[in-house]
Amino acid sequence: MKKNYKKQIILSTAVIFLTFSLLFSFTSCLSKSTEEIETFEVTRGDIVQTVTTSGYVDSSQQKNYSLQASGEVLKVLQKGDLFKKGDIIVEIDNSRTKLLVEQAEDNLNIAKVSIELAKISYQQALDSNHVAIQLADENAKLSEQATQNAMVALDNAKRYLSAVKQHSEIPSYQKEQASSNVDAAEGAYSQASISQSITYWSNLSSIENASSQMKITAENIRQAEYQLALSEISLELAKLDLDNNIIYAPFDGVVLSSTFSEGEYGSPGINAASIISSDFVIKADINETDIAKLSTGAEVEITLDAYPGDTFTGSIVEISPISQNLAGIVSFEVTVKPEESDSCTLLYGLSANLTITTSKTENILYIPIESVYEEGGRSYVYTLTEDGEIEEVAVTTGIYNYDYIEIKKGLSKGDIIITSSNIEDIKSSGKGGGILRKFTG
Repeated sequence: MKKNYKKQIILSTAVIFLTFSLLFSFTSCLSKSTEEIETFEVTRGDIVQTVTTSGYVDSSQQKNYSLQASGEVLKVLQKGDLFKKGDIIVEIDNSRTKLLVEQAEDNLNIAKVSIELAKISYQQALDSNHVAIQLADENAKLSEQATQNAMVALDNAKRYLSAVKQHSEIPSYQKEQASSNVDAAEGAYSQASISQSITYWSNLSSIENASSQMKITAENIRQAEYQLALSEISLELAKLDLDNNIIYAPFDGVVLSSTFSEGEYGSPGINAASIISSDFVIKADINETDIAKLSTGAEVEITLDAYPGDTFTGSIVEISPISQNLAGIVSFEVTVKPEESDSCTLLYGLSANLTITTSKTENILYIPIESVYEEGGRSYVYTLTEDGEIEEVAVTTGIYNYDYIEIKKGLSKGDIIITSSNIEDIKSSGKGGGILRKFTG
């Protein structure tokens, strides 16, 4: 009786052990079969196409200044100094320039006096010319009248001599007297003619001298006017140099570099200071294969290596039209304007990572891009039915990114598609063998 009881216990134990062994083996096989299948439930949502790149924080403006005049440096900001718009960046001693301004002002006053004197001289020459013309006219009339009188006297003397010669009773001494009178009249006429000629040439000379003097004084006026204009220019240039002794900040910012120290002698020709605006932007290079996808105004997600836990946004404000070639790689520089951020403080030169949105489609059906197959010009996916059967379904696709692709036709929300990479092995088994993991995006 005891032996039979022991046999029953041993037999029962063996059956239980065998049952657990078979159950464990079946569970392991089932688990192995189902773990080979990965699925995704067709989801409705948004697909965003992006371009990623890295860049750095830069200033929106940079100015390099050199001194425009020489002198002792009275004040200068140093590298790293902050400033506001209108603050003095560099100031040099302008004592010499002030003296030059005073000298230019004196020269200008002298030029003004010179032009007034030249105008007075011109008026005097003008009056002298008028008087010379009037005197010449009067002298010409007098000399002409004297010549006419001498001619009349000569004619009278000749007629008298002729009359005397016709009367024999007139004494010879009277005839000789009449002949002498003719000779005297001829001499007087000759002298009057010579005097008239001398008067003519004298008048001509006086008029020409007066005219020449008038031209000379007119030219003096023009020279005085030129000198006045030059003096005015010299004064303006001197005043410009007076203003050039100070460099004012055109915006809020920080000093990038500074050459001089206070007390040194500064002179033109070298860079005195470089400044940047505190209005920061982010610059990055975009490969030529992606540049056509970008446009100004595009949204940008920004992270900084200095603030790994923070993300802020911005937008593209400029795309350079000029490419750059580095080791055969062609790229274009883009400038991103970040929005205000309370969590991040932008510092010049910080490294930045950019994710640029190139396009966005909202409220569409999408699935993982690796689950779509293409063959013979058609696209298709593998779905898993409620019975665990695998079906091939043709689909029409749309926009896509690195992770997902739009489904325009062929699937509905909630459909289960297979994303496993070993789909051929799964198909050869005839069934999916159940669903282990279900991805819902």
